[in-house]
Amino acid sequence: MRRARTRDSRGKARTGSRVVRRGRSETATRRTIDRRRGVAIKPRDASPAAIERTLDSQDWKSLVPLLPGSPASIDEVVSRLRGHCRALLAWNRSVSNLISKNDEARIVARHVSESLAPARWMAELGIDEWLDFGSGAGFPALPLGIAGIGKRWTLVESRRPKILFLRKLLSEIVIDAKMEVVGARLESVSSDSYQVGGFTARATKRLSTTLAIASAFVRSGGSAFLWKGSRWAEEIEGDRAWSSWWRLTERRGITDSLISVARFERI
Repeated sequence: MRRARTRDSRGKARTGSRVVRRGRSETATRRTIDRRRGVAIKPRDASPAAIERTLDSQDWKSLVPLLPGSPASIDEVVSRLRGHCRALLAWNRSVSNLISKNDEARIVARHVSESLAPARWMAELGIDEWLDFGSGAGFPALPLGIAGIGKRWTLVESRRPKILFLRKLLSEIVIDAKMEVVGARLESVSSDSYQVGGFTARATKRLSTTLAIASAFVRSGGSAFLWKGSRWAEEIEGDRAWSSWWRLTERRGITDSLISVARFERI
């Protein structure tokens, strides 16, 4: 039988003999309790030292074969990529989640490496202007821009915390390419303002929907690079409306990942 809820003389809610405090203290408690297990959640350490330890544990050397450019320039690129990740982890642990907690310990392998997987491929195309759809925490646009892909990037993101992070980050790190953050859904952005040669999208809408939106922004002969999981073939064949605007030119798998990158050419 459930115990009746009563209030004591000071206005505190009681359940049986247990006093439940209302107001700010209760809200704070909710923030530190895992409701599924009923246990306290240990706050993540957002100190610079803790963040550096997380970064030190990553395999930064694995990025070198992915990067275009001379060996001398690659060292600088890796340093800038680390700066992006440093800022992301600091924000993730103290402001709001940009990536999952589990992904922090594999940010290089899960996010940076996957973003850079087609970098050499993209560099061969010589496209100067790119539009990135659903930029989130900056993947794949920022690693690609840092690596020297393109001269101008437009990052389209609709979620306010991620917009704020991207704008703050771009005011603090060095990227040779010009970067603009557009806070909106791409469907609501005027295609007259953004006509580009290249388009990227990682972990966004279904393939056919993404390509339908991209078709308004990419010039004839331009390219769209989409990152897709194990069901990529199902998406390609399930709805071929995309073939009215695009031709699939090639798909390349990413080593040790279920993710692959497909390039489509605008007809």
